[in-house]
Amino acid sequence: MNRRIEDFIAWINRETESHGLQGQGVPQDPHGAIGLGRFRRTLAWHIARRPGGLVALAIQYGHMRTVLDARTSSGYGSRSRRGIHSVLDVETALAAADTAARLRDCLAAGEKISGPSARRALTAAVQAPRFEGRTVTQKFAKQAADYLARDGLVLFDNPDASLICVFKRDNALCEPGPDATAPNQFDCRPGCGNAVRLDSHATELLEATDRIDKLAALSPQPPARRLRIAAEQYRATADTHHSTAQSAEDLS
Repeated sequence: MNRRIEDFIAWINRETESHGLQGQGVPQDPHGAIGLGRFRRTLAWHIARRPGGLVALAIQYGHMRTVLDARTSSGYGSRSRRGIHSVLDVETALAAADTAARLRDCLAAGEKISGPSARRALTAAVQAPRFEGRTVTQKFAKQAADYLARDGLVLFDNPDASLICVFKRDNALCEPGPDATAPNQFDCRPGCGNAVRLDSHATELLEATDRIDKLAALSPQPPARRLRIAAEQYRATADTHHSTAQSAEDLS
């Protein structure tokens, strides 16, 4: 596997050079060969930051336990740094910190925020650390788990629902487990007390409304009716945001 990873990197660099895309190549690493462990973490980073990526990461890395030998698979299933749980904790914490950083930047740029947890979201964004170029040490998995355990003060981006979840178990309508440290983003429900939205989220909803209206106009009657209902719900959600949104200064 280590040899195949090096061959894969060589292939990437040949392709980027042949297409004049040298900036997208994989540079020489000062710490040596990439190796299986570091490649796994790089891949996990990219999976986790796609819509629904944490679910995909859990499925993908969970399936790997069924095809690896007992010694390796037990490592993936354990709570050690090399285990699947620690990988999920690390990537979830880093993604949550990225969401907090984006929220800070959007509010600083003048966007307004709405939702029942808007004040709590502001507090969570201020308290969240920045992870820029951070080396993932053996202690980092525990730090990530401790960070996620701050119930009510961790932010999760949900681009599919055009919102940010300020996850608090008692408020969540997605029915998380009793010890859950993250929401069931694939089961995000309207009216949840953890949801907050920015002006950019409202814009996304209105853009989606326009696309749905165009699709409804070309659809037969039964699905067209359902599409129009969905469009009206999106439009109403965006209108609610615009009528209730506040600036960070007003909230603080």
